[in-house]
Amino acid sequence: MKNLRNVITAVLLTIFSITAYAQSNAGLAGEYILGEQNTIVKIEQHDDVYSGKIMSSDNSKAEVGKLIVKDLQQKKNKWKGKLYSPKRKEWYDAEFTTKGDVLEVEISTGFFSKTIEWKKH
Repeated sequence: MKNLRNVITAVLLTIFSITAYAQSNAGLAGEYILGEQNTIVKIEQHDDVYSGKIMSSDNSKAEVGKLIVKDLQQKKNKWKGKLYSPKRKEWYDAEFTTKGDVLEVEISTGFFSKTIEWKKH
């Protein structure tokens, strides 16, 4: 009876850990609303790498279809990759962290960093 209880406990732990892992990986893909211009970026997974493109925007200068997130790969509980700044026309290192329906994006340039929030659409 003791062995059966150990087996059941091991099976349940395995199921819960697989479910938690799947939820943490699935949490990044989706559509996000950025800023006051209602720009929508869609992040998708291709193989083990994520990337994101502008899907729509109220900003007439936004380039729909433009790649603005690339090379996102999971590192522990965060994703690291590149974020494009249309104003500066440069790629910056960025860390992406999911927190419920919010994606926190921390952009780093030299000694400075800035965190912005994208809301899941």
